[in-house]
Amino acid sequence: MKLKYTLLDAFTKTPFNGAQIAVFTQADNLSEQQMLQLARELNLTETVFISQSDKTMCDAKLQIYSPQGKCEFAGHAIVAACYVMGDSGLIQASDARIEFNDQQLDIILGIKNHKVQINIPVREKYDKYVPSNQELAQITGIDARDIGYQSYNAMISGCPQPYLIIPVKNNQALRSAQFHENKWQLSFVASLAKQILLFTGEHSYEGVNFAARIMGKNIGINEDPPIGAVAPAFGLYLAYGINDYHRSCLIQRGNEHSRVSIMEINVDKKGPDVVGLQLGGHAIKVAEGYFSLPD
Repeated sequence: MKLKYTLLDAFTKTPFNGAQIAVFTQADNLSEQQMLQLARELNLTETVFISQSDKTMCDAKLQIYSPQGKCEFAGHAIVAACYVMGDSGLIQASDARIEFNDQQLDIILGIKNHKVQINIPVREKYDKYVPSNQELAQITGIDARDIGYQSYNAMISGCPQPYLIIPVKNNQALRSAQFHENKWQLSFVASLAKQILLFTGEHSYEGVNFAARIMGKNIGINEDPPIGAVAPAFGLYLAYGINDYHRSCLIQRGNEHSRVSIMEINVDKKGPDVVGLQLGGHAIKVAEGYFSLPD
């Protein structure tokens, strides 16, 4: 069996930036073991497999795998897959609905401008009980005086997975941080949050509201992995405790020494209630290839 895949860069308009994602559009006859084998062979952050959905209102079913196994959520992978579906004609309208991990996600496709917007189901999780700045400094390897930005404070936010979100003073603090797993494991917060998202609004990137970086267990010291999975939680964090909040902001991951990603988060609140949460970004196709699988 000959199986085609497309290689894309997600959350970017520029080739060789953003998150590298592989998308298979004909995955109906693939087993979970075969999908995992293909993801391991490509060895990318995520690989997406598209098949027909048995849900009446869904245009397609998406399954996302990393080399370690099936993924719960990956915004960059969904953006890449939806762009491929629009570009290849699998979805011909600007509005679509996909099935993903027993959820139904509404998508807006901008085929001409290579942009995808995902409506995220709102499942809020908050916890303001976090370690002191001194303890956070030990975990992240930065000076305690560099923790905090404007009125933002460290807290846990989830949608649905909980992340420890820490504001830092400037981009220098963001880039110099180093995760200390031994300090993390000794802290109570390790049982409450999946990983850490550092962010700052003080940076030199034109047109961007925040620069951000994720760190934690199984992330190398010099790695700067995609942050699509934590983006919904970060959007809810920004809106926490604010009524009638309506904001669209751009977040940058990476810098001149790594692959830069730009994603858009939109949050709408009516009174204290979140009524809309969207994650958006661009994608660009960079290559195509084939796998030959045994029949």
